[in-house]
Amino acid sequence: MKSIISLLLLSFILFGCSKKTPQDYSNLADKNAADKNYTEAVKNYNLILREFPNSKEALESLMKLALLYQNKKIPNISDDSTMSISAKYYKEIFDKYPNSKDAPRALFMSAFITANALNKYDEAKNIYELFIKKYPKSELVTSAKEEIKNMGIPPDKIIKNSTKKNS
Repeated sequence: MKSIISLLLLSFILFGCSKKTPQDYSNLADKNAADKNYTEAVKNYNLILREFPNSKEALESLMKLALLYQNKKIPNISDDSTMSISAKYYKEIFDKYPNSKDAPRALFMSAFITANALNKYDEAKNIYELFIKKYPKSELVTSAKEEIKNMGIPPDKIIKNSTKKNS
């Protein structure tokens, strides 16, 4: 009996202490990204989300994942898919961490990508309106209102209309 308890205690000490922390996985994912091993970076950031969802590294991982996909760093994924995934991660930041300092910018970016990269104007408008409602004092509110006003209009027409107003 004593040997079983000793063996269990030894196993706990050896294996219990060797578990990596969220910071360890975050450092590894950051190194993967710096080494342009984006697939491994995504795996490690997602591991943090799955295994340590309440850690501060989870929010940081969501931001880093959103940026990796937004910047089209993940191989073998279509532009529409990568931008859709990026918008989803940005929206998830707002959904899970609405009071974080990153939430307003993340919600705005979700709307921006949805409108300008995915051309899903109704969905983007709803997200922009949610952004304006939730963060009325944000410095991005004016931009959100302009985005709603100009949604679906080609850039050359926006410039032309702006030039007419200023003349």
